[in-house]
Amino acid sequence: MRKIFVILFFFFSGVLVAQQSEQYSQYSFNNMWYNPAFIGTTKCLEFKAGTRLQWMGFRGAPRTSFASLQHTFKARNFHQNGKHAIGLYVEQDEIHITTRTYVKLGYAYHKKLSSKFTGGVGVYAGIQQYAINTAFSPNDPDPVLASASGSALKYPDIMPGILIYSNKVYYSFAVNQLYFKNIGVGGPENKQINQYYFGWGHKSPLGNWTFFKSFLLKANVMGPPALDLNMNFDYQNNIGFGLGYRVGEAVIAQLKLRIFESIAIGYAFDFPLNKIYGNYTHEFMISFSKCGGGGIGDGGSNKQHACPAYN
Repeated sequence: MRKIFVILFFFFSGVLVAQQSEQYSQYSFNNMWYNPAFIGTTKCLEFKAGTRLQWMGFRGAPRTSFASLQHTFKARNFHQNGKHAIGLYVEQDEIHITTRTYVKLGYAYHKKLSSKFTGGVGVYAGIQQYAINTAFSPNDPDPVLASASGSALKYPDIMPGILIYSNKVYYSFAVNQLYFKNIGVGGPENKQINQYYFGWGHKSPLGNWTFFKSFLLKANVMGPPALDLNMNFDYQNNIGFGLGYRVGEAVIAQLKLRIFESIAIGYAFDFPLNKIYGNYTHEFMISFSKCGGGGIGDGGSNKQHACPAYN
């Protein structure tokens, strides 16, 4: 499995330039966004919310906000019977005259595969809505957009995902927009396409510190894939900082701070690798967890070796 991800990394690293759909620099903080199998990787009820302000200073620049909630049901014998979890994910993505809203209900099932590894499968089922408002750009002569102005187009949204993880490493794969159909604007050839997400993360203890490296590969059949590479240093799960690289697009600085035991906040700053001055991006996230730390199998007491999927 590790060799497969290494091959994928070197194969795509030279050709990745484009943003796919919505994206987050702190994808490890908001892991429910790109794979429903992450639902249930915490032992307690957990709420997260955040916003991404992209390309600050540009009129009509992308603005993305989300909120998520997940709950894991207690299992009498997790090693034999597995564990069930449910989640809710809501997101709104605004770009120029378009607004896209998602409401997804999620379910995940986790079961031990061996003494070290656990497997998880999950699925989102919900609705996505597209809205077009040409009042933002009244002089736009495009008749297609003019005819669709003010409309709200709703589509089913199905997203399955799988996850294999231990207390040190995880491997992730998910398919977004599995149920794709014609958008109904601009002709029958305009339709949604599948989005594929490949993820990997690994934790290494360094005394009181933990070194976490990860990547997220986003791809579809219509355009070039995009690759995010992150490395973070975390001190006793209380404060962390890191650097990221979105291949061909941006360098990212990240900061995470835990307040008390139940609240964590994260911030990321994207510095663009182009010649457009001031094209910066800010990203803020916050999480509330009933038990405050840890992941499946450790009860929250061993923060150094919590499931990588959790952070």
